[in-house]
Amino acid sequence: MSEVTRRGFLKGAGLAVAGAAVAGMVGCSTAEASQDWMPERWDDEADLIIVGYGGAGALAAIAGLHEGASCIVLEKSAERDGGSTGCSGGHMHTCVGVDVDEWAKTYVHGSFGAGASEEVIRGYMAHANETPEWMETFGIDITWADESNDGHKRPKDYQGGYIAGRDGIVGMYLFEALDEAAEEYGVDVRLSTPAKRLIQNPLTKEIIGVVAEDGNGQTLNFKANKAVIMACGGYENNPQIQYSYNNPGVRVFPWGTPHNTGDGIPMVQAVGANIWHMHALEHAALCYMLPSIEANCSISTDATDGITPYNYCIVDYNGNRFMKEDKTGAHDMDHKPGFDFDGKACDYLHLPMFLVFDQTMYDAKPLWEGSGRAGIINTYAGVWNYNHPDEPIIEWGTNDNAVEKGWIFKGETIEELAKNIKAERPCHDESEAINGIDGAALAATIEKYNSYCEAGKDPDFNRDAKHMLPLNNPPYYAIELGYSSINTQGGPERNENCQAMDPFGEPIPRLYSTGEFGSYNAFVYDIGNILEAITTGRVAAQHAVTLEPWDASK
Repeated sequence: MSEVTRRGFLKGAGLAVAGAAVAGMVGCSTAEASQDWMPERWDDEADLIIVGYGGAGALAAIAGLHEGASCIVLEKSAERDGGSTGCSGGHMHTCVGVDVDEWAKTYVHGSFGAGASEEVIRGYMAHANETPEWMETFGIDITWADESNDGHKRPKDYQGGYIAGRDGIVGMYLFEALDEAAEEYGVDVRLSTPAKRLIQNPLTKEIIGVVAEDGNGQTLNFKANKAVIMACGGYENNPQIQYSYNNPGVRVFPWGTPHNTGDGIPMVQAVGANIWHMHALEHAALCYMLPSIEANCSISTDATDGITPYNYCIVDYNGNRFMKEDKTGAHDMDHKPGFDFDGKACDYLHLPMFLVFDQTMYDAKPLWEGSGRAGIINTYAGVWNYNHPDEPIIEWGTNDNAVEKGWIFKGETIEELAKNIKAERPCHDESEAINGIDGAALAATIEKYNSYCEAGKDPDFNRDAKHMLPLNNPPYYAIELGYSSINTQGGPERNENCQAMDPFGEPIPRLYSTGEFGSYNAFVYDIGNILEAITTGRVAAQHAVTLEPWDASK
């Protein structure tokens, strides 16, 4: 490992002058100013230090090495599991090979003023259109298919992509291909090495390195000769950041890696980055609350067309239906009734909420299996269990096991079920915890719902008649539901070269932002994330390698 001492570095006259200038500004000696920011030693160095090894980090490393730069990747996880990319649905929902004018217009509309300038987004789109051909260079086999619509507002014609020649179209197989390409290049990935802060020259504002920790909690200083590329994901699994920018008190569980706790946000704020669209959280389907808490990630219904079978309804803690149950929120920017808030009462109107079902649904399959196109595999829990069958992230087993664990509540009658339901309120005040709900109200709700099933029409919420089956086979059950997310989009603002920007519209020297960490998506998910990650990782590295090392003249 390289050990560049501070003493040797300070022999450079240029930095000595810089140190004196800083000392004069803060009223301290040159030595004191130097000690404030320059590490005593560098534990290792590379041209590019890349923080995070998901889709963006992998492609940044591949591109950097391809251009002749040395690269070290710092990864928080103990495994090469691919971050959000490895837990995704695997389909590159984006607009490749389409008219940039139409695409730019779509983006400007979908960002509602929160996004990048038209100049920046056009620059990104030009880069994205280069990505398919560039990936072929590395043997990453993507099938690109013309599609007219995938449910998002996008140009009329565009191409989406998915990994070819694998066992399925899920992110786990996509990242497997990216990782194999990276391994062929000899990418140096340091697992269990979370980044903690950036090292910045206080006079030039250049980012010259990263402070990280190894698996034993020991501090390591990595010198970045040319640049630092942040590919560290979002804040999906940080409840406190969620409470600040989304719905206070309501935790939203990630489909992706639980390691995405927003670590990079304070790191870039500390060096002067402008933070944009932190509100942008991309919702997924509903999840099961208590199992998700135990797993520290979403144990998701994965329901894109309603949870199946359909012998259920969803009620709030007052025992009332409040939503159209077969519209459960995946990639959905529409109003979510669960977040309805009464300002005068200072309370959420419908949380906690519960899935209420009968023996028919209970016997159909373990709830754990999910009900969407990919089952549970496209969440971190599914990916982990697939790779670690002998040590699953949680032990669900049968629904009987879930009853024993207290995840599923049971009652021989609706009234008995209501008495047995327990949950915490969003205010997290133990004195307001739910210890049973109104049995008469719940019984009346189920009776009305069953009558709608018989009539084949839901006048209250317009649930599809094909998705309505009665609850008439006792005993009855309930499980608390929660919200889940695909990812977050907020982070440092970036330009078309993926340089992180300061509040005055200037790039922070030698700092880059990629993937969902400061995504171009500002509100509507109109450019997707997977191809954005792959494109921005490549672009950041290709731009960074053109820089001279920051100490070249020292």
